[in-house]
Amino acid sequence: MRRKINRLKDVSSEFVNKLLKCSSARPSLGSDPEFFVADAKDKILAADKFFPGKKDPLRFDDDHKNLSLFFDGIQAEINVPASTCRETVSHYIRDGLRKATEIIGKNNKIVMNPSVRVTKSLLKKADPEALIFGCEPDFNAYTGKQNTEAMDASAHMYRYAGGHIHLGVSSAYGKKGQIEYDLAKTEEGHVKSIKFIDYLTGAVLVMMDKGPNAKRRRTKYGTAGCFRPTPYGIEYRTPSCWWLKSPAAMSLTFGLTRLAWNLLISRCDEELIKHVGYSLEDVRGIVDENDTVVAKRFWKTIRPYIAVSSIGIHNPLHLKSLRTPTGGCIRKTQDAFNLINEHKMPKLHGGAGAPVYALAAFEYMVKHGSDLLITDNVSEEWSLYSRNKFYNTNGFVNGMYSKLNGNADFKKFQTDFITHIL
Repeated sequence: MRRKINRLKDVSSEFVNKLLKCSSARPSLGSDPEFFVADAKDKILAADKFFPGKKDPLRFDDDHKNLSLFFDGIQAEINVPASTCRETVSHYIRDGLRKATEIIGKNNKIVMNPSVRVTKSLLKKADPEALIFGCEPDFNAYTGKQNTEAMDASAHMYRYAGGHIHLGVSSAYGKKGQIEYDLAKTEEGHVKSIKFIDYLTGAVLVMMDKGPNAKRRRTKYGTAGCFRPTPYGIEYRTPSCWWLKSPAAMSLTFGLTRLAWNLLISRCDEELIKHVGYSLEDVRGIVDENDTVVAKRFWKTIRPYIAVSSIGIHNPLHLKSLRTPTGGCIRKTQDAFNLINEHKMPKLHGGAGAPVYALAAFEYMVKHGSDLLITDNVSEEWSLYSRNKFYNTNGFVNGMYSKLNGNADFKKFQTDFITHIL
């Protein structure tokens, strides 16, 4: 089937307005991301050298209840408390990474790779508990079957790091029969929600989290539709630790997941899939094959819909998300309606005070690679050595504004891109 690449003007105004007004529910968000430790020469080290096991993890103070740090196999893991706010979750993650950095020392570093090769000598010296692949069974939303294969960890020379996302209902007063409650608490709801999160988050991450390490992980973990039911909702297990590289990557990943949840609650999911023309099975193939080429084609078709979905702050790629010269946000609801409903071209200029559209910044990374703006230096990206206890992630463009604002190539790219998408 040949698919037309839509522009915003090709989308029916009725559906655009429906997307603009979709739910702004704030589900609880949490995670249990994993990472590796390496020495100055990039040699992977067993995390049990630095951290306690999961049965007696390192606990934090009363301000960080339920935040813990431990080794899980060769890699380390942070259990992050849930919150309805991405900003709060990012603070927990940063505090966990800061503690980990303090423990491993300045001669070693945190590594965010979906998969790494380990040596026989490392396995020989590691704690026996670190040689066990200890994941509980997870499931495939497309097949309904158990997903995790048994492996001999003592003979397997690769290790894998996940970035699982936990979602729960936005209100404790939900009841059976209400759509959000059913999404979080029923088997049918789990399958429906996980597939649609694949449709937004999973497919987008294929464009960002790519390369041989990501592809290798998908042969063992992180296939499309990978999930585990929880007492509070669901655990989406497809993503790797890629998004843990920076607050910006974390904001993008969690924001898209929350947007998918809100589109489901607003009953926009099936209509969106129909408009876009790619089926759930199409996207399943994109994720399982780590097919960056088809992922980009899919993204070009779905991006006008993402760009207009909800004026709520849960969408990190909304067209109207701007950054001012002082770092604040411009969020004028009426201007957004005029821009979208009347297809008005925003006034862009190339001066020092020109706004940076989060959507354009993301597209720039799609074109040039995510490493253009998100580096592998975890300590730098998360400001782990800063004395400031608090910092402001403030959405997807945090940390990127200064890099892009003075970039003449980006300014031209942004103007051309905004013109094209409208």
